[in-house]
Amino acid sequence: MKKNDMKQQLLQLGNGAHALATQILGNTDDAADAVHDAFARVLSKPDAYDARTGGLKPWFLRVVRNGCIDQIRRRRPADNAVDELQDQAPGPDVVVEVAQRDRALQNALAKLSAGQREIIVLRDYMDLSYAEIADVQEIAQGTVMSRLHRARMALKEELTRHD
Repeated sequence: MKKNDMKQQLLQLGNGAHALATQILGNTDDAADAVHDAFARVLSKPDAYDARTGGLKPWFLRVVRNGCIDQIRRRRPADNAVDELQDQAPGPDVVVEVAQRDRALQNALAKLSAGQREIIVLRDYMDLSYAEIADVQEIAQGTVMSRLHRARMALKEELTRHD
């Protein structure tokens, strides 16, 4: 694949990659850094992508995911994504109920393990297929389905705990 073609396709994946990174890292600034680093890494070595191993989208999201994991490993213990999520302000009065539900969902997601949160984001927020998620996470498709089921059950439990 030519570098310019790859760049155009990657730019189309930017919002989804940023959403994934935000869910993994817990804030938009760190997510933007992770996505930028992933773009730079991929575009500096475009030959690293092998179309025979799968689509560009799952491959690039795997690069973003791995970059996020690296960032988390480098974080100081004082950095905590849950604390940053609590700083979010509620929506205007007209949409208070929607904002409260969104906050409850975000808080419940934050209480899940990183793996559970990631698989829910990939499937339910980014609408990736089981096969694409398997490519991103480098696991079997059956494992994706079972982990997704367990993650949704854990999310449901967290949400009902606060009703």
